Amino acid sequence: MKSHERGDATEARVVAELKERGIPAAIPFSDNQRYDIIVETPAAELLRIQIKTGRLQAGKIDFHGKSQHTNSTGNTYQKYDGDVDYFLVYTPALDSLHAIGEHEFDTRIQLRVDDPEQADSSINWAEEYEFDDRWPLQPTQEA
Repeated sequence: MKSHERGDATEARVVAELKERGIPAAIPFSDNQRYDIIVETPAAELLRIQIKTGRLQAGKIDFHGKSQHTNSTGNTYQKYDGDVDYFLVYTPALDSLHAIGEHEFDTRIQLRVDDPEQADSSINWAEEYEFDDRWPLQPTQEA
Protein backbone atom coordinates (compact mmCIF):
# COMPACT_ATOMS: atom_id res chain seq x y z
CA MET A 1 0.00 0.00 0.00
CA LYS A 2 1.34 3.44 -0.90
CA SER A 3 2.11 5.88 1.91
CA HIS A 4 -0.76 8.25 1.02
CA GLU A 5 -3.23 5.35 0.79
CA ARG A 6 -2.06 4.03 4.17
CA GLY A 7 -2.59 7.50 5.66
CA ASP A 8 -6.10 7.70 4.22
CA ALA A 9 -6.94 4.26 5.62
CA THR A 10 -5.61 5.27 9.04
CA GLU A 11 -7.65 8.49 9.05
CA ALA A 12 -10.82 6.58 8.14
CA ARG A 13 -10.15 4.02 10.87
CA VAL A 14 -9.55 6.67 13.54
CA VAL A 15 -12.69 8.63 12.63
CA ALA A 16 -14.67 5.37 12.77
CA GLU A 17 -13.18 4.59 16.22
CA LEU A 18 -14.18 8.05 17.47
CA LYS A 19 -17.72 7.74 16.10
CA GLU A 20 -18.10 4.30 17.73
CA ARG A 21 -17.24 5.98 21.05
CA GLY A 22 -19.78 8.76 20.43
CA ILE A 23 -17.08 11.42 20.12
CA PRO A 24 -17.98 14.28 17.75
CA ALA A 25 -15.39 14.72 15.01
CA ALA A 26 -15.30 17.20 12.14
CA ILE A 27 -13.15 16.95 9.03
CA PRO A 28 -11.91 20.21 7.43
CA PHE A 29 -13.30 21.03 3.99
CA SER A 30 -9.85 21.08 2.36
CA ASP A 31 -6.47 19.63 3.19
CA ASN A 32 -4.85 23.04 3.70
CA GLN A 33 -4.93 22.75 7.51
CA ARG A 34 -2.10 21.38 9.61
CA TYR A 35 -4.58 19.13 11.43
CA ASP A 36 -6.65 16.25 10.07
CA ILE A 37 -9.76 16.54 12.25
CA ILE A 38 -11.33 18.53 15.07
CA VAL A 39 -12.80 16.65 18.03
CA GLU A 40 -15.18 17.96 20.64
CA THR A 41 -14.63 17.03 24.28
CA PRO A 42 -17.52 16.47 26.73
CA ALA A 43 -16.80 20.02 28.01
CA ALA A 44 -17.50 21.32 24.45
CA GLU A 45 -13.85 22.22 23.87
CA LEU A 46 -12.49 21.79 20.34
CA LEU A 47 -9.13 20.13 19.80
CA ARG A 48 -7.02 20.02 16.63
CA ILE A 49 -5.95 16.44 15.91
CA GLN A 50 -3.27 15.11 13.59
CA ILE A 51 -3.70 11.43 12.76
CA LYS A 52 -0.63 9.25 12.27
CA THR A 53 0.03 5.61 11.44
CA GLY A 54 2.16 3.85 14.05
CA ARG A 55 4.71 1.28 12.95
CA LEU A 56 5.46 -1.63 15.27
CA GLN A 57 9.20 -2.31 15.25
CA ALA A 58 11.32 -4.12 17.83
CA GLY A 59 8.64 -3.97 20.52
CA LYS A 60 7.95 -0.25 20.05
CA ILE A 61 5.34 1.84 18.26
CA ASP A 62 7.16 4.45 16.21
CA PHE A 63 5.77 7.55 14.54
CA HIS A 64 6.99 10.99 13.56
CA GLY A 65 5.50 14.25 14.74
CA LYS A 66 6.39 16.18 11.62
CA SER A 67 4.89 16.43 8.17
CA GLN A 68 6.61 15.43 4.96
CA HIS A 69 6.05 17.10 1.61
CA THR A 70 7.74 16.53 -1.72
CA ASN A 71 8.82 19.41 -3.91
CA SER A 72 11.29 19.92 -6.76
CA THR A 73 14.26 19.55 -4.41
CA GLY A 74 12.99 16.36 -2.74
CA ASN A 75 11.38 15.70 0.61
CA THR A 76 10.91 18.54 3.07
CA TYR A 77 9.90 18.15 6.72
CA GLN A 78 8.08 20.56 8.98
CA LYS A 79 7.41 20.39 12.73
CA TYR A 80 3.84 20.99 13.85
CA ASP A 81 5.08 23.48 16.46
CA GLY A 82 1.75 24.35 18.10
CA ASP A 83 -0.41 23.76 15.00
CA VAL A 84 -2.13 20.72 16.57
CA ASP A 85 -3.18 19.82 20.09
CA TYR A 86 -2.88 16.02 19.94
CA PHE A 87 -1.69 13.22 17.73
CA LEU A 88 -3.91 10.15 17.50
CA VAL A 89 -1.75 7.22 16.49
CA TYR A 90 -3.38 4.10 15.08
CA THR A 91 -1.11 1.05 14.83
CA PRO A 92 -2.61 -1.52 12.45
CA ALA A 93 -0.36 -4.37 13.66
CA LEU A 94 -1.83 -4.00 17.16
CA ASP A 95 -5.23 -2.54 16.26
CA SER A 96 -4.46 0.10 18.90
CA LEU A 97 -5.16 3.81 19.31
CA HIS A 98 -2.94 6.13 21.33
CA ALA A 99 -3.19 9.85 22.14
CA ILE A 100 -0.05 11.92 22.55
CA GLY A 101 -0.09 15.65 23.19
CA GLU A 102 1.90 17.76 20.75
CA HIS A 103 3.52 19.31 23.83
CA GLU A 104 4.70 15.90 25.12
CA PHE A 105 7.54 15.36 22.64
CA ASP A 106 9.58 17.06 19.92
CA THR A 107 9.44 15.38 16.49
CA ARG A 108 9.65 11.69 17.29
CA ILE A 109 8.50 9.41 20.06
CA GLN A 110 8.50 5.67 20.52
CA LEU A 111 5.93 3.93 22.68
CA ARG A 112 7.26 0.76 24.26
CA VAL A 113 4.96 -2.28 23.97
CA ASP A 114 7.32 -5.08 24.99
CA ASP A 115 9.73 -5.17 27.92
CA PRO A 116 13.16 -3.87 26.92
CA GLU A 117 16.40 -5.77 27.38
CA GLN A 118 17.52 -3.06 29.80
CA ALA A 119 15.18 -0.96 31.95
CA ASP A 120 15.33 2.81 31.53
CA SER A 121 13.36 5.51 33.34
CA SER A 122 12.95 7.49 30.10
CA ILE A 123 10.83 4.78 28.43
CA ASN A 124 7.46 5.94 27.12
CA TRP A 125 5.17 2.99 27.81
CA ALA A 126 2.40 2.59 25.23
CA GLU A 127 -0.15 1.75 27.94
CA GLU A 128 0.30 5.25 29.41
CA TYR A 129 -0.91 6.78 26.14
CA GLU A 130 -3.89 4.51 25.37
CA PHE A 131 -6.69 6.63 23.98
CA ASP A 132 -9.51 5.28 26.14
CA ASP A 133 -7.49 5.91 29.32
CA ARG A 134 -6.67 9.49 28.29
CA TRP A 135 -10.13 10.51 27.07
CA PRO A 136 -11.36 13.15 27.49
CA LEU A 137 -8.24 14.87 26.23
CA GLN A 138 -7.37 18.17 27.88
CA PRO A 139 -6.77 21.36 25.93
CA THR A 140 -3.15 22.42 25.95
CA GLN A 141 -2.31 25.41 28.09
CA GLU A 142 -0.63 28.22 26.19
CA ALA A 143 2.15 30.07 27.93
